[in-house]
Amino acid sequence: MEILKKIYKFIASMKFAIILLIVVAIACVIGSLVPQGEMFDQYRNAYSERTAAFILAFHLDDVFHSWWFVALVALLCLSVLLCNLTRLRSLLRVTKSAASPEHALSETPTASVSGAADPAPVMKRLCFFRPVQTTVDGKTILFGYRNRPGFWGAWICHIGIVLIVLGYAFGQMTLFSTEVYGTPGQTKPIENTPYEITIDDFRTERNETGFIEQYVSALTVRNTSTGETQSGTSSVNHPAVLGGYKFYQTASGNAARVTIAENGVPFESADLCVGEELTISFVPGLSLYLNAYEPDHNGKPAYQVLFFYNGQHMDVGKNYFAPGGVIDLDPYTITLSDPLEYTLLRVKKDSFAWLVLVGAILTALGLFLALYVVPETAWAVKSEDGSWTLNGKSKKLAPLFIEQFDRAVNGKSGKEGSK
Repeated sequence: MEILKKIYKFIASMKFAIILLIVVAIACVIGSLVPQGEMFDQYRNAYSERTAAFILAFHLDDVFHSWWFVALVALLCLSVLLCNLTRLRSLLRVTKSAASPEHALSETPTASVSGAADPAPVMKRLCFFRPVQTTVDGKTILFGYRNRPGFWGAWICHIGIVLIVLGYAFGQMTLFSTEVYGTPGQTKPIENTPYEITIDDFRTERNETGFIEQYVSALTVRNTSTGETQSGTSSVNHPAVLGGYKFYQTASGNAARVTIAENGVPFESADLCVGEELTISFVPGLSLYLNAYEPDHNGKPAYQVLFFYNGQHMDVGKNYFAPGGVIDLDPYTITLSDPLEYTLLRVKKDSFAWLVLVGAILTALGLFLALYVVPETAWAVKSEDGSWTLNGKSKKLAPLFIEQFDRAVNGKSGKEGSK
């Protein structure tokens, strides 16, 4: 039993909680720096074979779902909660005693003055507006207190930190993230969701000097199961929230409208973004891959096009085609239009973002209570000759309270002493 008590005290100690918090923070940094979900070859190419093996062995390729990260987060939350639970009884006792004249008489005052004729005006200047007169052990007492919530600042702050850690950890464990890109007018499915997205418009905003200031995408999201639609606008640093998902404007690039004709009569058209492949329907196994839009050998902007047949690269003798140029595959022709701009959107859904927000609010509230709401008491004891001895007690910032107390005794507002 003694060993269990020692283990409990250690787990419930603030020292252990701080150590765990540092370790969890380091793990989060690693999870942010090391690309997640990659294959061994990709880690080996980026780092080294030994480092790649280390990353996979310790699940650094999927930090936020690893057993050790889940265990760390659970242990941290348990430690902080036990620490708060251990302090709860003493906090309740301290909060209750702060409103007790009997307890005040046993306190060592922060400031004191004897011989006061009427302590009520002084207490009022100290902002104790409703002092209560009572009798304790045959003594007449004038007693007041304020700011008792200040005792709970650190306790509330710890709860807020726990919620932030839990919200971030659960959010990363359940985070949905994918990419969607396309040109205005295109409709594409959002993988692993019942939604599809239509890019209604995409524009690049420039200032008077021609410098790009913003990328803006007008979007419509449709639930394919219910038919419900929502529309919004996404720009850099201003994501659209549609259907419970956030759409972040991530990047843009070039695309071409590919038109296929037979004997000059168009029969197929599609927008092809750089990095996309188009299957040529009239030749089974043939596909066109738009590799880049860049200067050709003559320094003029052109599309770099690669052809593949049954997955094998075909050398057709020419890879660069100017916008508007025609690829002749008699009797078929493939025309690449002037470059279009496509938008790249990052789609995310964090189901526990609200928990982080609640934790942040509680942490801010706790810090405010801990730093700015100072529990104070004032009590005056009536002597046999009718004079009063006035005392004041502040749990923090004793020098400031003494200054305020002196000003109040001298007939000035106690608050002026803090200016």
